[in-house]
Amino acid sequence: MTSEPSFLSRLTPDARAALRVRAWSPAPPVGDRHGWAHLGERDRAALARAAADWRDRAAQDVPRLSAWAAYSRDGDRRPHERTEHALLGHLASTALLLAADDKDEDAVALGDAVWRLCELSAWCLPSHYALPESGHRPFLPEPGRDVLDLADAYTGALLASVDAFAGARLEELFPGIRGRVHHEIRRRVLGPWESETYFWHGVDAPPNNWAPWIVSNVLVCAAVTEPDRDRLERTVERALVILDRFRAGYDEDGSCDEGATYWWWAGATLFEALDLLEEITGGAFDGFTVPPVAAMASFPVDMQIGPGTQVNYSDGSPVLPENANWHLLARFAARVGDQDAVRHARWMGRRQPLRFDGQLAPLFRRTLAELRSPGWASEGEAAPGMPASRYLPGTEIAVVRERRASAAGLFVAAKGGHNDVSHNHNDAGGVIVSLDGEPVLIDVGVGVYRRETFQPDARYTIWTMRSPWHNVPLPDGVEQRHGKEFGARGVTFEDDGTVARVRMDLAPAYPPESALVRCERSVELDREQGAVLLRDEWTFEAPRTMTLVLMTALPPVPHPEGLRVEAALLRADTQNFDIRTEAIDLDDDRLRGAWGDRVHRTLLVQREPATRAGHVLRIERAEAV
Repeated sequence: MTSEPSFLSRLTPDARAALRVRAWSPAPPVGDRHGWAHLGERDRAALARAAADWRDRAAQDVPRLSAWAAYSRDGDRRPHERTEHALLGHLASTALLLAADDKDEDAVALGDAVWRLCELSAWCLPSHYALPESGHRPFLPEPGRDVLDLADAYTGALLASVDAFAGARLEELFPGIRGRVHHEIRRRVLGPWESETYFWHGVDAPPNNWAPWIVSNVLVCAAVTEPDRDRLERTVERALVILDRFRAGYDEDGSCDEGATYWWWAGATLFEALDLLEEITGGAFDGFTVPPVAAMASFPVDMQIGPGTQVNYSDGSPVLPENANWHLLARFAARVGDQDAVRHARWMGRRQPLRFDGQLAPLFRRTLAELRSPGWASEGEAAPGMPASRYLPGTEIAVVRERRASAAGLFVAAKGGHNDVSHNHNDAGGVIVSLDGEPVLIDVGVGVYRRETFQPDARYTIWTMRSPWHNVPLPDGVEQRHGKEFGARGVTFEDDGTVARVRMDLAPAYPPESALVRCERSVELDREQGAVLLRDEWTFEAPRTMTLVLMTALPPVPHPEGLRVEAALLRADTQNFDIRTEAIDLDDDRLRGAWGDRVHRTLLVQREPATRAGHVLRIERAEAV
């Protein structure tokens, strides 16, 4: 009888013996001009422009005491994050520019940026600065004490990666700079990694995206700077234990309950961790055969609506996030043998040029890998891979489209699940609909993160987290609650090629005061008729009224049979339900970036209380009427 495969079980005696100390680099040394000669000219030009912009931003937004204190004082994350973001982006872009052109002025600028980063009191973000042994949050970072959070880890990995290919060049100009870099990585990243236990280790519950994201960066730090082979082996062993806990939180279908945006930090960084371990063992370690790694590669493809949009349950963005990197997906999919996802990644790669803005520092390794692979998207067949339908039992998400691999026609996503996932919104039963890639029914998403976003007693005071602003029922004015016990029941899915349908009972998603006995929701796409049917049937303990919520990006226009949203007609029961619409002005930068100045909420309000009732909303192309 064999035990269940795990990452740790793949660390065989041969893999342990094959571990190579300080033998890894993400790229050739800067001095190897042949190794850097093949970069694409378009990428070189874009990199030069981006590096100049990052330099100016870093000169304007320098880390300040007052910026750190802004979070401790009033919960505003943005001042410090903006300054650290600018410095890291300046360092990363300058390192890439030095590698591309090997100019002395870039080496000097890079050395200055490295020094400034080493001098910071903390690499950890103020919103994450909680001492692991007590949870205490000092107003300012304690002297000499960093906390191993996301930013601390990717800052260390950025410095380690840059040191691996540019360290010798810097050492020529600034003797001793490499020793300082290695010291700071040891003090701020590898020391806490070896001696402290954090919530993201998953000791009490399966961890979220923090686990692979931090672990992948710790492994980079160790691969570049750790001279002791035994300590390197212990680091790898501990990393695999944590990654196994992370893996245990996933269903065999590989679906990510944190949503499509966070897959690029969760599934993508798991790939980077496994890929690095394969490299530093010369191929002796292979974690890609451990379930559900292979299944994870298709998730962002399944969740894509069109070339620039995606399903955005949880804290996701409705537009493709800046951390999406299709070259990475192509590598991941190729490694696990998913050729459909490889072709899809090439299709997307031909549409999205390599970027050096946005999240450059956290994405440094994948940006560097793509920079060094010009033309990768043209080196094979490319085709969109979005499925005609997919149901993912692990998250109870169904996606269905009128035409396979196309944004044309109707698209619908529906979710069951429960209200205690990572980055949760109280939205069991939530529905997203688009027509020809344009939004009809939307999930508004999440605003700019602030202190209240991650405080359990405050998160659900934010309107975007609450069910009255999602496309779900509102029984007698009672909203869904947060908790694993609040969710859908009996979710089923079927697709015969003509009609695809997902069914669920939403009554358990609501507290007892809703008086719901049952609340059956069926979401159906009839490809032959070109219509989405949203059917709701409910039973109360006594006569009550039901309200159905419809969120739209565009203003719904009254129609004799219901509403019109651009090219879509929403046929509603206007005899038994009043239609009330309201505009919601957006004052949040992240929401405005997705939707513009406002979104709209429509309430279908049952006119007469009843013990049993129902409603059918039919969505179809208006021109067909």
